Amino acid sequence: MTPPTPLRTAPSPGTVSELAFARAQRNTVLIVDDLFSSRLLLAEIVRQIDGKLNLELFDTPSRALEFARNNRVDIVLTDYKLPEFDGIELVKQLRSLPHCVDVPIVVITVVDDRKIRYDALEAGATDFLIKPLDEHETRARCANLLELRRHKIVLSDQARVLQYQVDKSVSEIHERELETLAKLAKAGEFRDKTTGNHLMRMARYSALIGTNLGLGAETAHVLEVAAPMHDIGKIGIPDAILLKDGPLSRSEDDTMRTHPRIGYDILKGSPSKYLSMGAIIALGHHEKFDGSGYPNGLH
Repeated sequence: MTPPTPLRTAPSPGTVSELAFARAQRNTVLIVDDLFSSRLLLAEIVRQIDGKLNLELFDTPSRALEFARNNRVDIVLTDYKLPEFDGIELVKQLRSLPHCVDVPIVVITVVDDRKIRYDALEAGATDFLIKPLDEHETRARCANLLELRRHKIVLSDQARVLQYQVDKSVSEIHERELETLAKLAKAGEFRDKTTGNHLMRMARYSALIGTNLGLGAETAHVLEVAAPMHDIGKIGIPDAILLKDGPLSRSEDDTMRTHPRIGYDILKGSPSKYLSMGAIIALGHHEKFDGSGYPNGLH
């Protein structure tokens, strides 16, 4: 019996074909028929396709369904007339299982009844076989469906690897972006000794205050990353003014007051959510509630 294949972290690209091939060789065939002789006949026909197939035989649909709920199934062969409920109902219930949505299901009937075929198709059946079974036709149809199933498994594995690679690349890009932004925020640390010492504390306080004011977790995170860039405009202020120990003259103060606009001009226009918020913060971090702040005197 083959255990179900859980979703897991995809392997490295070099192992894709090996993994897909190994998984594809462990296909499980579910055979459901209340007649013992019919189950054995189907098993013998299917076994001729591939001796490595895992065959699971059941005489009731409920037992087959219970197996399918807990195990991976690669193809289902079910008789239409069954005890408890018919093959069409079994198809419906199998299709309701997430891991059986695209599993090939073959419904077997004694007569070629068009209504049964239509109902089975609407329920999700993949193909039909008519009793008495033509062994050559049955073997060929099942072989084709198994081959399609194997290709889907390969494609599924490759898709998982590609998604893993994309997620990893996005994560690495995001980490590099955060690192770059942190270094950008520290640019003023090398010229203004009072700036670098409080950057991280100020960033954390900003996020905490924002959270208490109702910001969502994502917005608070962006705020925490962007807040340290508030003084980035100081890189445009001359050292004689920025590092002056005494009070600034009127003209020097006017020059110092340009750093919010400089910071805004540096950060604006970026598709980055961090830089976009950083631009807004840089422009407005010296504004005050009473309108006495700068550069725009906002209230």
